[in-house]
Formats: sequence, C-alpha cells, structure tokens
Amino acid sequence: MNYEKVLECLDTEGLIRFVQDVVRIDSVYDPGVPGADESRVTEFVSKFLRDDGFEVHLDEVAPGRTNIVAFLRGEAGGKTILMEGHQDVVSIGNREEWKYDPFGAEIVERDGKKVMYGRGSNDTKGNMGAAIFAARAIRDSKIPFKGNILLCIPVDEEGMMIGIKHFIEKGWAKGVDGALICEPEEKHLCVFQKGALRFRITFHGTQCHGCMPLTGNDPNWALARFIVELRQLENFEKDRLGKHEFLGWPSFTPTVLQAPVTGVAQLNVVPKEASLALDVRTVPGQEHDGIRRQIQGIVDRLSRQHSSGDDKFSATIEQLDDRPWTEISRDHPLVASAARAYREVMGWEEIYDGVPGATDGTFLQAWNNIPVLVTGAGDREIPHHVDEWVEIDDVIEASKIFALTALYFMES
Repeated sequence: MNYEKVLECLDTEGLIRFVQDVVRIDSVYDPGVPGADESRVTEFVSKFLRDDGFEVHLDEVAPGRTNIVAFLRGEAGGKTILMEGHQDVVSIGNREEWKYDPFGAEIVERDGKKVMYGRGSNDTKGNMGAAIFAARAIRDSKIPFKGNILLCIPVDEEGMMIGIKHFIEKGWAKGVDGALICEPEEKHLCVFQKGALRFRITFHGTQCHGCMPLTGNDPNWALARFIVELRQLENFEKDRLGKHEFLGWPSFTPTVLQAPVTGVAQLNVVPKEASLALDVRTVPGQEHDGIRRQIQGIVDRLSRQHSSGDDKFSATIEQLDDRPWTEISRDHPLVASAARAYREVMGWEEIYDGVPGATDGTFLQAWNNIPVLVTGAGDREIPHHVDEWVEIDDVIEASKIFALTALYFMES
C-alpha cells in the first residue's frame, strides 16, 4: 500500500511546538527536592493525548512518577508495535555554562539549519514527540490498518529504569510483537545494545590515627589492589573478544571512589570503610553470570592472599543493576520495515549501528523476549551535554520513519 498520505498528514509545525512545550518542562528527577520529577510532563502529555482522542492509561510507578500508556488501535488480526520515549531528563549541571536557557527550547539557525536547544531536546523529548505525531499522522490519514500502535512514555529511563520495569511487570508488554525505542541515534538502525552490570564494592578496615596506621587497617589499600586486578580482567576480556563492530570494547570502569563511606573525611584519619562503584559494560560473547563469578573470584583470591594483620583484605559485593546486551537480526521484520522506511524518507541506504549504552529496550528484550530496534533523531554524542540540541529537520524525518516503520511492520 502507498502510505504517502500518512506523510502528508504529519503535522510538522504541531510536532515542533509539542517538542518545545515538553522541553520547557523541567523533568529532572531529584529525590531531595519536592516536585522535582516527571509529574508535569505526565500531566501535559497525557492531556494532549486524551484531548487528541487517544486511549490513554496512567500507571503510577512511584509518588510523582507515572507512566503514560496510550493506544491507537486498528483492525483485529495484526501485530502490535510499541514505540517508546521517556519523560525524564538528566541534570543540567552548572547552569552558568549554558549559552541557551536549558528549558527555553529556543530555535536558532546554525550552519544553515534550524536547531532547538534545551535539556531533553535530543534525549529524548524530540523523539517522544516524533513517535506521538507519527501515530497521529497514521490516524489522521484514515488509512485502515490491522494491529495496534502502543505508545509507552515511561519515567526514570535515566535512573534505574523503574518505569519500564513497572510497565513490564504490570503486563502492558504482553502481546507486543516488536519495540521501536526512540532514542538519539542519528536515525541509524541500532541492532545491538551494550549490556550493563553495576556493583558497589565495600572494603572493610579499622579506623585509626593517620600517624599510626599499623594500629588499624586501611581499606584504601584493599580498594587499590582490587582496581589493579580489575584492570587486568578488563584487558583479558578485550583480548579475548576484540573490538565489536558496532559496540566497541567491553569495559570495567570504577566510577565513584569514596572513603569514608559515612561521616566526615579527615586527612589524619584512616577510614573504617571505603567503597567503589563499578560500571561494567558488556558486549556479545560475555555472560553476566560469568562476570559476577570473575569479580567475586578477585575478592576471594585477595582475601586469601591478605588474610590478617594491618594488611587484611576484606570486601563485600552488592549488585545494583543487571542489563543484558541485546541483538536483533537485520532480517527481522521490524528491522526490515525500518530499513525500508529509512530509504523512502532519506533517499539513501540505511546505516546500521549499535547503542553504546543501555536503553529501556534492554528490559523489554531481556524480560519479555520482545524484538527491539533502537533509532531516532539527534546526534548520538550530544545527550547529557551542556547546550544540548537537536536539528528540527532531524525530528521531522524521524517521525516519518517511525510512522512508515509501524505500518510496514504491522502488515508484515
């Protein structure tokens, strides 16, 4: 079927106004500040969808944090495609470093192209709007289709992803045949996603005076030994697996070192405990159970080697998160549909890629075995930067690709 009418029905001006409206709403989550959550985005977007005739459901995940679930239903007998874009954004950091108002959604011309600035314009409110307006264009075209379009607009993608976990646990993902995760990937078709394992490792010692370290046990030496071993493990995995075509290298990255864990740090006090936050990013060929055993093995071996005295090694491991890597075949109907849509909208061959981090799609595939493809508007290196931006034409093109992908997939 020729779906040119669908593209003609895409309200491009309305799309950009919508993106400006949601970018202007601060949805940075801060548990220490009342009202610093996604609630105002939830209110605005859910009202927009309801007023526009969508079937809308609100599902509270936590106080002030509510998922939006909306349906555009076609005729019975077709597939269900999920399009997902999250409500939350990351912190703006130091506001004085921003040239543009982080919540101004200002549109300016740069290098001959119109660009919108603002936190979330790129990651991923531009893509959220592109998905919503893609569904609107399909509806407004009045072209009949079999199947369903499910819009999931969850909270907390930038945190522990409690929104998508809740979405799955409540059964909303049942019956979904394919998921289009709308993230800033320069419209590349990302058929791989890196996995993520997060740990907090606490090293135990004995507090004492800094001038008499032998009267206690400094946990920082244990932490240092662990980091050296961790680096060796990372190098081993790099040698074993090599550099992945789309995902690059696996990594074992200490991100936060803290001593003491509680209380006031003082120069002349050996702390009782030290801690390390560890962010492991995995690629195909790595099994998370095996990595857990390797890390525990380092702790067990160092504990045996340094078992007594002021040099005693003692540590405990807490796993914080587990997000397996994902893969979808280029031959899958969802990928084939997106590739066809890309070629028709862009006028050249599709580009395949991989997501360097994890997305909400990680859990959709890992927990529900739903085929996941990640794509969307926005320079993939811009998320979380000061003066975050997205090209206006990029958002419009992504919306067209989303609309055609959904239609081609539902009829496949």
